[in-house]
Amino acid sequence: MITTASKLDFILRPLSGRERRTTFQLVIAIDDEVVWPVRGEARAMLEIQIDDLLAYLTEFWKPLMLRQVFPIAVTPLRPSDLRREAEQRWAGMQPATIEREEELVSSFEEAHDLATAFGGIFELPHFWMMRSANQMIFETSDTVWRLPFEGARTSLQSLGDEISKHLTKTDPERWDKAIAAWQRRDASDDVGLLAWSVGISRNLAGALIAEGNLKAPRDFNDAANDNDELRIAARMAGALPPEQIRTILGLARQFGRNDATKLRGLANECTKYVTERFTRKPPFVQGEAAALFAREKLGISNDGQVDIFDIADDLAIDVRSEVTEPTTFYGLAIWGDHFGPGVFLNAGSSRVGDRNIEKIEEDFATRVTLAHELCHLLLDDGHALSAVEVLKARMPVGVEARARAFAGEFLLPKEAAARIWLQARRPTDRATITGIVDELKKNYGVTWSVAAWKLQHGAALHNVDLETILDIIAPHR
Repeated sequence: MITTASKLDFILRPLSGRERRTTFQLVIAIDDEVVWPVRGEARAMLEIQIDDLLAYLTEFWKPLMLRQVFPIAVTPLRPSDLRREAEQRWAGMQPATIEREEELVSSFEEAHDLATAFGGIFELPHFWMMRSANQMIFETSDTVWRLPFEGARTSLQSLGDEISKHLTKTDPERWDKAIAAWQRRDASDDVGLLAWSVGISRNLAGALIAEGNLKAPRDFNDAANDNDELRIAARMAGALPPEQIRTILGLARQFGRNDATKLRGLANECTKYVTERFTRKPPFVQGEAAALFAREKLGISNDGQVDIFDIADDLAIDVRSEVTEPTTFYGLAIWGDHFGPGVFLNAGSSRVGDRNIEKIEEDFATRVTLAHELCHLLLDDGHALSAVEVLKARMPVGVEARARAFAGEFLLPKEAAARIWLQARRPTDRATITGIVDELKKNYGVTWSVAAWKLQHGAALHNVDLETILDIIAPHR
């Protein structure tokens, strides 16, 4: 279960006794409901040593506040899934690689699971914390919450300050070093701040700064604000080799800044619509809802065909295309204080259906990619946006699922697909379904897989399941 919340509270209660001045009881509440260590049980408080908790917050403050990516090339939906996906990835890999990645996963778990702060307590339930753009994810065994990042940061900071204040009263000389370390928690060199915020090695961060490819954060707050488009682009592409990261940053810098007033207005309306009506819905539902809303606002009929390149031009999105490496790099959307709005489409990507096509606008896969990037521009600009579409991208799974659903529904609404199917008298045989998929593909300018996918959804509106036959016709939809 994933839910949106607004308030995080760490509730500490001291225990009486002269020898237990640093022993407290702790519960965590989200939106005034106790969620840890026992959901709904305010009296089931965990007995802790507050100096252990302060040491944890101090040691892992930077990864908690700045890190937004997983340490290996997987993109689990939630922090607790990291080890499971890592173990699947390790099947058949070399022992040395597994050992290196196991160490990275263990370090991630130590930093992002609050339970590790109290290692001596047996079978303590996990409480995961991880930054995600302008939100912070909190996870227990049964629920994932998304809270505003700044509010979560304030709550964690207040917790550390409260502990420091009590330790100062208790024995200032004994706890002087621990308190001083907490007070210096934001301190770091510029290379370290860039490495944490982008999710790359210190060596690469230093090289990118020295080359002028990236600007170092001015300070910790600048890194935490996460409003530099190029840093975000580097983070999204961070799983690629360094030279390919440099290539993508070079492409991003080509886009000048313009106001794009019409795009801004549409983005604000779409975001408000999704936030007010679909916040608690799955990402694919949000994407489809936003697509239909955008079609309506742009004056596109329910079954009308979309010229996505003309729409981008009308919205003042600078669209550029050329052949570049790697072939697994599909596109880039950039928009923020310094660059964009712009979209780069890789004419040499492995998704391009016809390498001999004269105009990239006529390639169906590229049309889908542009629609995908349009979703990022409309819905993902709560802070500076730089969305890189690349194999093994570090895009959050939910954000990517929403953009994928948007692209399909924007170019080919499932109701339009259903109408074609109904006109053919609701067929379920392979030959007729193949013909309908081909007709949808050509009429709406989408890929074979998108046409099949939307047909499946369209038939489902009429309680007919075409999944089995479409698994044969379009297995990779």
